[in-house]
Amino acid sequence: MAEKKKKKEEAEVKIEYKEVKLRPKVAFTVPIEAECIKPDTFAGKSLDDIAKLPVYEGNTRRTLGDLFEIEGSPGSAALDTMITIEGDLSKVKRIGEGMTAGKIVIKGDVGHYLGFKMKGGSIEVHGNVGLWLGGKMKGGEIVVFGNAGDCVGGALRGELPGKGMKKGTIIIHGNAGAEVGKGMSGGSIIVDGNVGPLPGVDMRGGNIGIKGDCEGKPGARMAGGRVVIVGKVPSVLPSFYIDDVRETIKTGPEKLAGPFYVFIGDVLADIKCGGRLFVSIPSNPHLKPLETFLTSVADEEV
Repeated sequence: MAEKKKKKEEAEVKIEYKEVKLRPKVAFTVPIEAECIKPDTFAGKSLDDIAKLPVYEGNTRRTLGDLFEIEGSPGSAALDTMITIEGDLSKVKRIGEGMTAGKIVIKGDVGHYLGFKMKGGSIEVHGNVGLWLGGKMKGGEIVVFGNAGDCVGGALRGELPGKGMKKGTIIIHGNAGAEVGKGMSGGSIIVDGNVGPLPGVDMRGGNIGIKGDCEGKPGARMAGGRVVIVGKVPSVLPSFYIDDVRETIKTGPEKLAGPFYVFIGDVLADIKCGGRLFVSIPSNPHLKPLETFLTSVADEEV
């Protein structure tokens, strides 16, 4: 109990950040590989050292100073270092990859693999994000005040189920693409808007909360974790069984209001049906005929 109180007090301590500001020198026309842009790499360095960090513009090796205007001063450690980037970064990939602490604020659109394998700290985006936002994430928080592409928190193509996001929180205030939480085994993803098909595909744990609509096939091949859909969904896969009705459900940091149909599955992934799919009853009147199966189960129990 004392240890939990201590952690809470530490979390409430306000961090005094030292800030480094970046701004693109030109409009980028080819992909930029910039995994060096993170507090862990900037901390304790001079601006000259930061400007010499390697990046790739297409297949050409550059330095960070070749592509960005750099000003400010980093903290002595990642924990008290904040990086603010302004401009169109839609061609810039891998920002915040593997970061463990500190903060990144992006004022504009940004490219793929933002926060990939992130372990701690926070990333805030005032714009849209590309593919694999928070892919294979292990901790920290990402908040996006725009839309995100496919595979938020997801595993890479060809990886086994459960190799996606393990810990941390991703909050998207806009829409997200297909395969949200692909192969995730822990952590929480909240999407305020709509999502594409297959949220929770190959899921083994964690929580996905979708406040808008889903294009279809939620929870395909899931064997653990929870997917909650407050909006509309065309249908539920036949490999899920209707099991119960719940009034509300807590999804990561938020409690979502129902009532919800509760489905268990996917039996094709695991006969034990460890996954849970919650679908809003008011938003999906076309699923009402499935309530007869709930009645049948209740009659059998009597």
